Amino acid sequence: MKRHFQVTVNGETFNVEVEELGRGFDYLQPVIKNQSKKSTFIYHNDIPNQRPHMPQNDFTVTAPLPGTVVDVWVKPGQKVSQGQVLLIIEAMKMENEIQAPFDGVVHEIMVQAGSSVTGGQPLVRLGH
Repeated sequence: MKRHFQVTVNGETFNVEVEELGRGFDYLQPVIKNQSKKSTFIYHNDIPNQRPHMPQNDFTVTAPLPGTVVDVWVKPGQKVSQGQVLLIIEAMKMENEIQAPFDGVVHEIMVQAGSSVTGGQPLVRLGH
């Protein structure tokens, strides 16, 4: 099911189409449609009492917004639980917790504290 929204960011208006993708993770993928800028962000849709299934292959957690990595709370090889904080991104003077979308193992950390990130940039690779 697709829904359409109009979003204003820093005074610039974008038409956004949101579509629920498949089952398992129940992700929503908003796509900003603008010829000069096109970004894709993936958000986890939290549904009470429903745990998403781990994907068959590795999964890359991406930045939902541009900002600065304040702290990384995990290490490669570490087991994580769904909802566990992986790292913190500061954007517009607010700290945003980036959480594990499922139980798994951290395979790779692609950023470090102090790194500037863009929306959609890969942050952490999770897997079995």
